[in-house]
Amino acid sequence: MSIATMISTIDALTDKDVGSGASAAMVQEVERILGVHFPNDYAAFLLNYGWARLYYDELYGVGKSAPPHLSLITNTERERKELRPYIPKHLVPVLPDGAGNHYCLDLSKADSETCPIVFWDHDAGESQTPETVDLSFSEWLVNRISDNT
Repeated sequence: MSIATMISTIDALTDKDVGSGASAAMVQEVERILGVHFPNDYAAFLLNYGWARLYYDELYGVGKSAPPHLSLITNTERERKELRPYIPKHLVPVLPDGAGNHYCLDLSKADSETCPIVFWDHDAGESQTPETVDLSFSEWLVNRISDNT
């Protein structure tokens, strides 16, 4: 799935709230704080939108317009350090499911372009191997949007 397809799919939605995007410097700072490097498709999402509500899905993000409850940094750090079971450092939560679980970037399997999206089930404990739900952030997001239309 291309970044252009992801962007055009988001732009075509009528039921959405999106941010104004994050600067490249802000994305780099988030990567530094979280100790990760985002794949190109997720970085493009942050650069173009920063955060988003697409239908009922609220994706974590960054930027001046990001609502506090959708802060990528705050939610990732809480999931890593405060809430049990702790999410490992190679996972970055991008979407909560409302029941304590998260869809996450699995950066242990990333290349510069993409990484898989996995489902972190908080009931399965810290030693779980999260289920892969899609091969890339952009593919996963377009599929979620398509499932809601």
